[in-house]
Amino acid sequence: MGTIHSEGDGRIRTITIESEGKRNAVDFEMVEALAETFEALEAGDELIVPVLRGAGEKAFSAGFDLSVDRSDQTDRQKGLWSRMLDAIEGYSYPVIAMVNGDTYGGAVAIAASCDLRIGVEGARFGITPARIGLVYGGRPVSRIMDLIGPAKTREMLFTAEPIDATHAAEVGFLNYAVPRGDLEDRTYGMAETIASNAPFSLRAMKDVVAAIEAKGHLSEAERDWVQGLRDRAFASEDHAEGVAAFEEGREPEFEGR
Repeated sequence: MGTIHSEGDGRIRTITIESEGKRNAVDFEMVEALAETFEALEAGDELIVPVLRGAGEKAFSAGFDLSVDRSDQTDRQKGLWSRMLDAIEGYSYPVIAMVNGDTYGGAVAIAASCDLRIGVEGARFGITPARIGLVYGGRPVSRIMDLIGPAKTREMLFTAEPIDATHAAEVGFLNYAVPRGDLEDRTYGMAETIASNAPFSLRAMKDVVAAIEAKGHLSEAERDWVQGLRDRAFASEDHAEGVAAFEEGREPEFEGR
């Protein structure tokens, strides 16, 4: 059986998908464990930036384990995948996928649910339900289409052929494709930079981006909501600390107030 590992280091938490011999493919128990891991982080009151990765160097994940019988799923099992994606996408702070190897099937949706993706050069990305007579979920298709556009989404779904990390970065799925030796430094460097920023700013801007992403624009009421967030930020202790730190030439020490 595979496992989900969670290991903290200050404000960074590494969450690892591990399924030895199966290229980190996930089953129902792992999907639930991944959801529970992010739900537990959300229940806390601390700024934590998660880095989601696969174990080893061969694969981020091969998606759902095809050896698991899904012909007679319970209602609870049918809801687990959406629960997991909700937990990752809905987490209050930015989530980074460190894509350390090949990413196939449902694992593309897992990576797409993260806010940022840094991948190793040579990794392959394939959306393969057409190869096994299945239909990819509407929500993952929508999320991937937001990242890479409808034409490239159609190509990946219809051909089931993988693209490499360099092309994945070119079309917008990856933020960066980097050499193997640079992957951890680049990923954790970004995580540390994000974790050093003001908690309220991070939460609020993630919400604003999500709102715009959902509809392509903000309504008048939503623009008022954003202005309210800006007003709260201007009045916050963190804003005062940020300005003071800038003027004094030092790193700010944010408290989330």
